[in-house]
Amino acid sequence: MTKNLYSDKTNSYFSLIRSDIIKLVPLGTKRILDVGCGSGLTGKKIKTSAGADFVAGIELNEEAANSAKSNLDLVICGDIETIDLDFKDKSFDCIICADVLEHLKDPWQVLVKLSEVLKADGILIASIPNIRYIKPLIKIILDKFEYETEGILDRTHLRFFTFHTIYKMFDECGFTIVKKTSNRIKNKTVRAINTLTLFLFKDFFITQHIIVAKKKKKGWL
Repeated sequence: MTKNLYSDKTNSYFSLIRSDIIKLVPLGTKRILDVGCGSGLTGKKIKTSAGADFVAGIELNEEAANSAKSNLDLVICGDIETIDLDFKDKSFDCIICADVLEHLKDPWQVLVKLSEVLKADGILIASIPNIRYIKPLIKIILDKFEYETEGILDRTHLRFFTFHTIYKMFDECGFTIVKKTSNRIKNKTVRAINTLTLFLFKDFFITQHIIVAKKKKKGWL
């Protein structure tokens, strides 16, 4: 069922270069795992910009995974929820989940799984659609909730998040969010609304929350 849903996606869906994610990867990051890597173009760009030695990708879609093999050092075609991560413990300096967690049955289990191959001082970067964005909210209010081919109501999304539930999920899975940014609607009308409402409704104009998280330190060390 999942593969049939993803077969409807256009090539551009798997070939996006996420500049918003790339700029969050620290210079000098050596080992990177891109979960849901698509055709590997974001990982390829990161390898150049960060100076990474090794970039691995995991991708469910077989066609996209085959394309990624020419861009990344290692590509695993499979479902992150079911495959074994055959990497040495604490192997990666940075793990990327760009628009991935909302597609999973159990993103909590996946975050715990990924933490096992993330170095103690490593970072996990995730972008997650915001269900509080004004457009899906209006559709829900008007009883017009219907799945779509792309966007926040993408038919392949199994989970929906606000920042509160993102924070709670990462906390429960042993992570601390150390940086938060977002992709948002920016125009004169939105700026005026935010100013007049003292930014009370600013989350309604955020399409994606983007976070950088680290594993919680254990004990006193």
